[in-house]
Amino acid sequence: MENFILWSVSSDEKNSELSSFATAVQIQRINQGTQEAIAKMLNDLGSPEVSFEYWSIDRFVTDYLIDYPLSDDWKDIWTDTCEITVQLSEPINLKLKDTELIRTFARDTTWEGEPLQFPIKCVVVADFSNPESTVKAKELLELIGQLSESASPLDELRVQIPYVSEMILTNFLKEYQEQRRLQAKGACEMSIRQRPGLPKQLVVSLGVFDEQFFIKENNLAEWLSGLIHELDGTATWEEKTDIEVAIN
Repeated sequence: MENFILWSVSSDEKNSELSSFATAVQIQRINQGTQEAIAKMLNDLGSPEVSFEYWSIDRFVTDYLIDYPLSDDWKDIWTDTCEITVQLSEPINLKLKDTELIRTFARDTTWEGEPLQFPIKCVVVADFSNPESTVKAKELLELIGQLSESASPLDELRVQIPYVSEMILTNFLKEYQEQRRLQAKGACEMSIRQRPGLPKQLVVSLGVFDEQFFIKENNLAEWLSGLIHELDGTATWEEKTDIEVAIN
């Protein structure tokens, strides 16, 4: 059986850079990566002969590839994932659907059985139906983050986004403020980015957290997913593909 699922492939042809998310599906994990492992992944992505100069690994956990029915074990929901960014020797043009999941038997021999280390970054990946909706959602999420520390954030946000559920917004703000109080300075900080070639997707990082954060029900990430739904987005691969199947 495969070791990782590769997904959300971003190709920056201008800078000859390729990045993808790799989620562990077995015992195997990624540590520093090796030339052989990265080459195998590139081959599985459809670029068997491309050469590359170096790569970087950014580790996080995400619930994007969640399986239903939901498991009682948080580790089955929040899966160990790495963003692997590869500097290529020349630009390439991949022909992949944004919903495609690529399974790979690549193996990182620098991983020596170490368990998941905490604290770790928590990431929610959001998809939208078109680039315009994505830009609007990014602006609104950034606004929510900026106003979260104001004297009366809910009142201000009601004016800006009156169509968003007050219950979801209230709970998100409450949990965000609580986590910022509990965590070390700068540990809980929402950041939002778009990656090259993926105009309908946002990657939202909430900061770094210990294991108890992920065990807790109705945590900050779950309220964020609720906000994303209110902004007409989806927060898991299954939600995104279900909508696309219904439309087609």
